Amino acid sequence: MGVVTDRRTVLRAGLAMLGGAAGTVAAGCSPGRSHGPTGPAASGSTATVGGTPTLGPAQSWDAFAGRLAGQLVRPTDSDYDRARALFDPAFDTVRPQGIAYAANPADVAEAVRFAQATGVGLAARCGGHSYAGYSTSDGLVIDVTRMNQVSVAGNGIATVGGGTRLIKLYTDLAGAGRSMGGGSCPTVGIAGLTLGGGIGVLGRLYGLTCDQLTGADVVLASGERLNVDENHDADLFWALRGGGGGNVGIVTAFRFATRPTRSLTLFSVRWPWSAAADVITTWQQWITGKLGVMPDTLWSTVVAGSVPGGSAPTLRISGVFAGDRAGLNGPLADLRAALRSVTPVSASIVDHDYLTAMRLEGGCSASGDICGSTAGISAGARRPGQKAASAILLTPIAPAGVDVLARQVEERQRDPLAKASGGIILDSWGGAISRVSPSDTAFVHRNAIASVQYFASYPAGAPAENVQAAHGWVRDTAAAAAPYVSDQAYQNYIDPDLANWAQAYYGANLPRLTAVKRHYDPDNLFRFAQSIPS
Repeated sequence: MGVVTDRRTVLRAGLAMLGGAAGTVAAGCSPGRSHGPTGPAASGSTATVGGTPTLGPAQSWDAFAGRLAGQLVRPTDSDYDRARALFDPAFDTVRPQGIAYAANPADVAEAVRFAQATGVGLAARCGGHSYAGYSTSDGLVIDVTRMNQVSVAGNGIATVGGGTRLIKLYTDLAGAGRSMGGGSCPTVGIAGLTLGGGIGVLGRLYGLTCDQLTGADVVLASGERLNVDENHDADLFWALRGGGGGNVGIVTAFRFATRPTRSLTLFSVRWPWSAAADVITTWQQWITGKLGVMPDTLWSTVVAGSVPGGSAPTLRISGVFAGDRAGLNGPLADLRAALRSVTPVSASIVDHDYLTAMRLEGGCSASGDICGSTAGISAGARRPGQKAASAILLTPIAPAGVDVLARQVEERQRDPLAKASGGIILDSWGGAISRVSPSDTAFVHRNAIASVQYFASYPAGAPAENVQAAHGWVRDTAAAAAPYVSDQAYQNYIDPDLANWAQAYYGANLPRLTAVKRHYDPDNLFRFAQSIPS
């Protein structure tokens, strides 16, 4: 372990020079295109014609393909359009020179060394859900989805392949009688979710996805492979917990602490739109314990959304309670008492086992037979898109701000160019999330009470004017809400239009993250429009 000791010693010395929050090193799912390195690793290795590297025989794509246990897909291959597609069709114009489906960590290391040697752009891809398209590149895409095995040891530690998507993770864990907290969207990759923090329906009980991480296997920009945890390359382990995906290396396996499965109760209460201001204001009081005890076992969300062709937007409070419905009665009674002057449109409370609940929260059928998937999607296929932005709530939104949000949703409802839904989603935080110090992991937003996401969808094959209307509404809504929310934002809802994004995502942890980035990726191989600056 001499190399590890030297690395830590050097990095500690560099961090000590920063002072303040970035001083000592303690043991502690996303857009655009990435570009190749500018350092000495790239110099002299290629010639460039029209912006595309011209490779020598030893560096050729064919030679690279021959060194892979997995598969390299090139533009002339029949499955190229399927291979290059992301979740959102907005990035169908990106045409990678190659997509490498890594079969194992050695393939990932080989692909990284190829990018270093040739200077081609590089991006890592798992779920492909990056809101800004940072899961692709016009150079080389390293796809890790074939490394998706999940196993659980006797001590409850789950080893999860870096290419695992959430629905497979939850299914495999449930088969072993185990569970963990993660996101909701079934096709999101575990890599992007964890590296950016990972909020989800069990976050108040178990913490962020990154809080459950006990170790990881990482391929560095040099091609070196490391096993990191609190005692080995603790500085890198710190950065992997909230520092954002694609910044300091490619994770080929994660190790998570898991818990025994437990029953979950799903609830949903729909309210008339006329009560939007009261419902949103009261919900904020509810989640912060102003109306009564708010247990860690209860997570909830408010969704206020437009409905194309509808007479008014819709409004609901829904959530997940970790236990049977009897334990939910008290908190729901507190909410209903505070809103006693408003009659709900509908209400439902249903008990489920862990796997069924996670399927339903992800928009799947209870059996899992019908579940969203990116499998079989091709670039150019007719599939919907979405624009989004976010903010972190450190305190409740003032009544004037709530009115602003309600008016923005109403504006989206009236817009004739809005051919798909749009609105706001507020998710409750706190609980276990807030009991971790902002400096203990790279995820700095520990004092948040909630997050707010502004989103606008557009239908498959929508004309440019509909797409522009969705983008414009999100930008206008974020700007209108800005005086009433903090200047922080959630890095997994990455936003290419966000000003001062580095500070918004990482706050006081940015200097330390920058030092870690500089140490583990000195040539800045892993870079894109919003990567950690080096």
